[in-house]
Amino acid sequence: MTVQRPLGSEMTEEQHRKEQAYSKTIRDAEAETVRDILSKNRTPEGLANLIKNAAGFAEAKTNKDRPPDNPAVACKPGCNWCCYQNVLVSAPEVFRIVRFVKSEMSASMASKVSDRLHKLDRRTRGTSKKRRADLHLPCAFLDQGRCTIYAVRPLACAEFTSFNVDDCKRAQRQGFPMGSVIHEKIGMIVYRGVMQGLFEGLGQALPGSDTAPLELTAAVVSVLNKHDAEQSWLDGTDIFADAHLGQG
Repeated sequence: MTVQRPLGSEMTEEQHRKEQAYSKTIRDAEAETVRDILSKNRTPEGLANLIKNAAGFAEAKTNKDRPPDNPAVACKPGCNWCCYQNVLVSAPEVFRIVRFVKSEMSASMASKVSDRLHKLDRRTRGTSKKRRADLHLPCAFLDQGRCTIYAVRPLACAEFTSFNVDDCKRAQRQGFPMGSVIHEKIGMIVYRGVMQGLFEGLGQALPGSDTAPLELTAAVVSVLNKHDAEQSWLDGTDIFADAHLGQG
């Protein structure tokens, strides 16, 4: 089982082996679930069930396996220092978010979010991780400092945690350099394992579809006003042509 080691402590070879095995178990379980769901229900409804299951699995597994002496994270409602980065998402996550915007948001809020998305997309599409962070532009889904899609936020956002708000503030100013924010270890391993399994399962179940990692803003803008986007994607239509995650 993974534990939160003190900052600066070294991982033993045995600890590393156990963490790798634990991560692989999660990745394999998620990939198998994705394949199973899509083999029985290769429809937009199946995609909705798939990503709801993945998010629930990641949250439940993290809570179940979190060590009792694990330090508490500093994250709390209204804390958004991390919301100034490119966000890696899968196509099912994008469709889930778009459904939420269209069906759960008020018309006025949906309009505001759509406007912010398009403006941000014009500034950030195709940018590298470093360039995106250096722009210091907040996520388009933030409204008065709070996430408007928190209930369906990407797995990458749910995973991103910190033990020190000052680290987050400093990282935001510096463009989020590698290692600038220490994540909760158990959540990081579980959520990343689920994300890896999700992409692996999608690639195996849908070889004709674009299952590569996408960037949140660009991907949502790409399908926000498209009719039958989910079915088109399932059928192999290239609807995310220039919405993939930038390199570097």
